[in-house]
This record gives sequence, C-alpha cells and structure tokens, in this order.
Amino acid sequence: MARERSGGALLSTLDAEHAEWRPLLSLVEAALGEMKRPVWSESVPAREHSAALGQPLLSGVIIQIAPDPVRRWIHRAMTIAGAGASAIPFVDALAAGRLDPLALFEAAVAGDPDRLEDLARAAGDDRGVLKVVAPILAMPMLHACRRAWTPLVPAAWAESYCPICGDWPTLAETRGLDGQRRLRCGRCGGDWRTERLRCPFCGERGHENLGSLVSEEPEPQTVDVCERCRHYVKAITVLVPIRPEDVFLHDLATLALDVIALERGYRRPTPERREVEVIARSSRLRTLFRLRPWTTG
Repeated sequence: MARERSGGALLSTLDAEHAEWRPLLSLVEAALGEMKRPVWSESVPAREHSAALGQPLLSGVIIQIAPDPVRRWIHRAMTIAGAGASAIPFVDALAAGRLDPLALFEAAVAGDPDRLEDLARAAGDDRGVLKVVAPILAMPMLHACRRAWTPLVPAAWAESYCPICGDWPTLAETRGLDGQRRLRCGRCGGDWRTERLRCPFCGERGHENLGSLVSEEPEPQTVDVCERCRHYVKAITVLVPIRPEDVFLHDLATLALDVIALERGYRRPTPERREVEVIARSSRLRTLFRLRPWTTG
C-alpha cells in the first residue's frame, strides 16, 4: 500500500531524485503557493445547482477576473518555465506581445491543445513546453472551482471524465480498508467514484479485455489497461485520499508507469475539444472569460 506523502515532502523527494525536473517542480511549487491567493476563489462563478446531465460544472460558466492577477501569474510562471528551456524566451515573447497572457490563461483553463499549439508557435516554442506547463498554469483557477463546487457534484456521477473540469482521470485510487475505487483529476484534484471492474474511458466491463501491468519497483505499482480502447490509467492503493493539491505531483512521481504503458502501446486518451471564447473589454476592474458549453465530441 502506497505511503501518503504531503506535497512538500513529495516535492523534496522528486527534487532530490530528478535534478533535471527542477524548473518544472519550481513551477508546481509556485502554483501551490498561488492557489492560496484569494483572487482565484473570489473569481469562481456561483453555481446554484449542478451542470446539465453528464456535463462538468465548468461547462457554460463565465469566469470574471481582473486581468492584472492573471498577467502577474502568467509572467511569473513563464519566467520559471523559461529557466528550464533557455532557448525559448517566454518572457521576451510576453513583452513583445507574441504571447498573450490572457489567451494563454484561457487556453490552459480550457485544456485546449489546438489553441496551446498556436500560442506555442507564436512564442517560438517548438519543444511542446507550453503543453506541459499549461495544466500547472490553470491550477490556481481550477482548484478554486473544485473547492467551491465539490458539494454540487451529483452523488451518482458515473461519467469517465472529471465532474468539475471535464478532464480524463490521471490516477485511480483503491482507497481505504473497503477498497473503494476512486478516479482522480490531475488538473483540478477532482475525486469521483467508479466501479472496480470497468475501463474509465470506454466503459468496458469484460474481464477478458481488462488487465494490469506491474512495475518492478521495490514497492510494486500498477497500470490498469484496456484491450478494447488501448488506454490506461495508473492505479495506486492508499489508506486515505491523496490531497487534491498533490494529485499532479503523484502523477509526476509515477512517471515510470507511463513509460511502461507507452512502451506496450497503451495511451492516455486525447483531451476532448472544449470551446472557449475570451471577451476582453477595457475595464479597470475585470476581464471576462466566457467558457462555452463543454461537449463530449
């Protein structure tokens, strides 16, 4: 059974074991600190009830936030990210207007790979750095939404994607003494129940199509795979839930499992397309970000 470690302890462990990850880990640490700023919680749209059937709570909301905190966070984050990719002058791109911080923030919150690719080209990023850091850029806003909206998640939520932000699960937890199976979202820390014998992506229940890959680490770790859709999810056993803020770190800490799955031809599903429109108006108080309804295809 995996030992639960706090975010700080896990950050220290990863930093010691993976010196090459230090810029990325510094960015995660900055995001964890950024989450504590009240501006993000104050900008979460009020929802009086759950979203439409089968849609995540992020669907169709309007996020109203002053542009200065967004610009400040994006500039700080890209300064950190640029330290690990010296050939990509993100700060220069921001200063020259080639990289719009508001558009980057919106694309990160939406999880839109096409828009992120366009922004990467404009910034001179041909290494895919923006796609890697985008989930971290979105964490302060998405975690604020998760904290506010978790009570609205239907108890019977049975979809494969996160009920808060709509992303695919990063981890599957087998939790507690009763072995309840929970899916966890790396972008917002979302937490929802699923069946023990069911592919979280295509819904396959046939045991002949469901299997597991086991790592050869000192502490065995597992990847659950589906032969029907060829997707995988990393599976861990815990006594207590991983803190929502630490799910992303646990995803990093189990990167070896991704390698095992990828080498055998399994993949994580591609992100679903989510339309997002920015309405930027001159105002000293706020810039509007309007998220169009989320669709599953």
